[in-house]
Amino acid sequence: MDSILSNAREVQELVMVDRVRIERVTEVFDRATGETVETVSLVWEGKARLPRADAASRIAHGAGEATPADPVVLIPWNVEGVRANDRVTVTNSVSPGMTGRVLWVTDTSPRTFQSAIHLTCREVRNASRLE
Repeated sequence: MDSILSNAREVQELVMVDRVRIERVTEVFDRATGETVETVSLVWEGKARLPRADAASRIAHGAGEATPADPVVLIPWNVEGVRANDRVTVTNSVSPGMTGRVLWVTDTSPRTFQSAIHLTCREVRNASRLE
């Protein structure tokens, strides 16, 4: 079983031809200024496999655009620390129109015999789900 899982992980990484940056965005109230300050910290950066980005996969949404299905971004199986509400920015892609795309992680649930981490995302940030 170990060799099958090892081979599956190798194959998954071979098809990760895009690159993403995953960041954690937090808001902190600054008592001195009376303003809320947004801070961004890097969680992870590296290779990924991305969802399709064609016009047919998008729908209009009051806060911007959203996809009818939750897009899934695949990253290597051994990446640690990604959580719901982290921001995924596509930094490089072989597909036209993907670079610069921003997604928000909604779920990182592990799987049995995981060969890649599947980040379930949305394109519109849902502020009510922030921790």
